[in-house]
Amino acid sequence: MSQCCSCNSPGRICPDGQRYAAKQMALPPKKAVIACEGACIKGEVARTAANMLAYRLRADEAVRICLGDAATGDSGMTELVKRAPEVIAIEGCPLHCGLTVLKSRLPDLHTTVVEASTLYSFDREANFEIFDLPREQIEGYARTVAEHAAQKCFGNN
Repeated sequence: MSQCCSCNSPGRICPDGQRYAAKQMALPPKKAVIACEGACIKGEVARTAANMLAYRLRADEAVRICLGDAATGDSGMTELVKRAPEVIAIEGCPLHCGLTVLKSRLPDLHTTVVEASTLYSFDREANFEIFDLPREQIEGYARTVAEHAAQKCFGNN
């Protein structure tokens, strides 16, 4: 079994994140996309929407940032955020945890916030865990959020 990170590596570096960041740093700057990583449905929708936005809908214009690495590591994610022309935070709820976590490392950071939970609805009294709803439903909500973020932050192109 292989490990993603070596406990013996110097500093806090995720080798996978470092490879991704180096590849992205060789390209022109892109808008950085971070997301809430909450453990509930709202967090899963935000995370999935950020992935859809950065990897599918706007792959040539957006770079997906690992929030944990950008806030605590030295693999290059923070540098991608610093050089981004815009930072887009897809937040699962009004707590804006993604932005708050990232600001612990970059206190002067300004972002465009997309509050995902305002763009869809589900029975919040009966559902909380990500497995309470079918994956297809979560992905449908995420698609709605990602398309909204694409329009809001990138326009019609």
